[in-house]
Amino acid sequence: MEAHDRVQHHLDRLGLTLSAEKTKRTKFREGFAFLGFVLTARSVKMRPKAVEKFKDKIRELTPRLHNLDARVIERINAVVRGTANYFATSFSRCVSLFRDLDAWLRVRIRCMRYKRKWATDNWRMRLEHFRYRGAVFLSDAFADPAVEPT
Repeated sequence: MEAHDRVQHHLDRLGLTLSAEKTKRTKFREGFAFLGFVLTARSVKMRPKAVEKFKDKIRELTPRLHNLDARVIERINAVVRGTANYFATSFSRCVSLFRDLDAWLRVRIRCMRYKRKWATDNWRMRLEHFRYRGAVFLSDAFADPAVEPT
């Protein structure tokens, strides 16, 4: 309670106010959402709402009725790089989530390429083909900490 009052006092001096809907008091071990992250005592992960926002952007770029070409790959890469650069920090624990999102992304690209979603299409278009076409993935951000995804 005292911390809330102090923050409110400093914000009043700046002419700002706390939003009643967005302000939440919680114990740190229970966690809270902040700037697209879910912070808990044990980990920092990507917020589920941010995951859905990423998927929506990719869905927008990969409709089955369009052809898969270099321009589409460039647009997908821009979204992937932006997400990876924001969420792949030294303190975040998103590696397994990024692997799952990469698998989902590859299925979306395969669906766009073959105009359908069949299990056998996943066998027909290998990971090397994606690399050859210039695709980057979220898990590339954790491959080597010294190298940023390009």
